[in-house]
Amino acid sequence: MRFFLLLIVPVLFFGCKEEEVSWNTPTSLDSYFMDELNKYRESKDLTTFEFNAAYFEEAKRFAANLADNPMNREQLTKEEEENGYHKKRIQSVTGSSDLRGCTAYAAYNILDPIPDIVNIMASRCRNTLENRNSNTFGGAVFQNAATGDYFYVVFTGRLDN
Repeated sequence: MRFFLLLIVPVLFFGCKEEEVSWNTPTSLDSYFMDELNKYRESKDLTTFEFNAAYFEEAKRFAANLADNPMNREQLTKEEEENGYHKKRIQSVTGSSDLRGCTAYAAYNILDPIPDIVNIMASRCRNTLENRNSNTFGGAVFQNAATGDYFYVVFTGRLDN
C-alpha cells in the first residue's frame, strides 16, 4: 500500500496541472477564426488584416470576460461600445486609430461554427469587418468552462508604420 501511494501521489500532483491562458499567443482556434476573417475580407476584394499582438491580447481578455459572465454578455458588449475600455488599452499601447470591435456567441453543440460566426459578424458588424481604413486586427475565441459555449471577439484598426 505504501508503494502504491508513493507511486500515485506524484502522478496526481504533476497530472493535475492547471492550464494557463496565453494572452498573447493565439491557439489554433484563434488562428482559424482570424484566417476566416481574412478570407471574408478577400471575398470582398479588401486587403487582409495584419495580426497585431496587442489587439489579440485585448480581444482574448474581452472574450474571456464574456465567457466568464455569459448572462451579462449583452451588457458587457454595450459597456465596451460606450466606454471602450479594451479599445483605449489598444490605442495606448499601439497608437492605432479608427478602432472598432465586434462580438459573437455560439452554443457548444454547433460543430465548426466559425465560418457561420464570421458571416453573422459580417452582417451585424459590417463597418468593422469591411472598413477600408483598417489594416490590423486581433481576433480571439474563448470557451465557457461550465457550458461549453464559445465567445468570439475581434478588434480592427489602423496602424500606421
